[in-house]
Amino acid sequence: MNKYQTILSVCETRSISKTAALLNYTQSAVSQTIKNFEKELGLELFIRSKNGMELKSDMAWIKESLRTICEAENQIARTAASLSTLDSGLIRIGTIQSISYHWLPGIIKDFSEEYPNILFQLTIGGFGELKEKLMGNELDCIFVSEFSVPGLPFVPLGSDELMLVTPLSHPLASHLSVSLADVNNQDFILSADGLDYETGKIFELNQISPNIRYQLNEDFTTLKMVEQGFGITILPKLLLHNAPFEVCIRPFTEHYTRTLGIALPSGITPSKAVLQFRAFAENWCRENL
Repeated sequence: MNKYQTILSVCETRSISKTAALLNYTQSAVSQTIKNFEKELGLELFIRSKNGMELKSDMAWIKESLRTICEAENQIARTAASLSTLDSGLIRIGTIQSISYHWLPGIIKDFSEEYPNILFQLTIGGFGELKEKLMGNELDCIFVSEFSVPGLPFVPLGSDELMLVTPLSHPLASHLSVSLADVNNQDFILSADGLDYETGKIFELNQISPNIRYQLNEDFTTLKMVEQGFGITILPKLLLHNAPFEVCIRPFTEHYTRTLGIALPSGITPSKAVLQFRAFAENWCRENL
């Protein structure tokens, strides 16, 4: 029994019997609801008159308050119902820069054709920032590398090779491919995620120590500095695709790759819209990558 709806109905019908009939309750149940609500508030709401159950003159305000509460409850129910049927909803996505350029526009465009009432909110950032926002319930899912989200539910979508990027005039630019050992002691520009993720782990495992001269928090600025001759860097192939910079891009003979995909928060049940979007993205990548 919804006590707010019951009390509001008595206010409007001025009748316990009519309320009982409208809401399919017994009259005694309606009377008990009124009694319990008055006890809860510490106030007497109604007086009996020849016109039926009337609100006391100093209780007129409660009718609008009850109507507001009931409308809010109805709105919650409508929203929950629409989310369960994918009629509406908001998906808060976090993504690294490369995926935001090359995968997400196509995924969202095709998804929106099937589910036009689902809205999206995108946040572009580095691995650490996105993971923190996901775990803080500021994002519903994030597109990142598997290495960056240990312990979180992760759906792989594709692989991405790490490449060496040098100025056009750099000695390594004349090589068709390079070894990781060639990076040792070179002037190096560290990109957005620093040494905490794949690049740092590769350096550590292979005992490589480049001369890190600069550290930036934006990958395209890193590329511009390489173009200007400040040093070399390592960036993923996906980010470098069609990048508007005059630099030399070379693969490693060791072929280092990372796995990209969608991570979800641990211990939280995603909405139906998020689960549907994850499945859609997985299928889209399978067909288009």
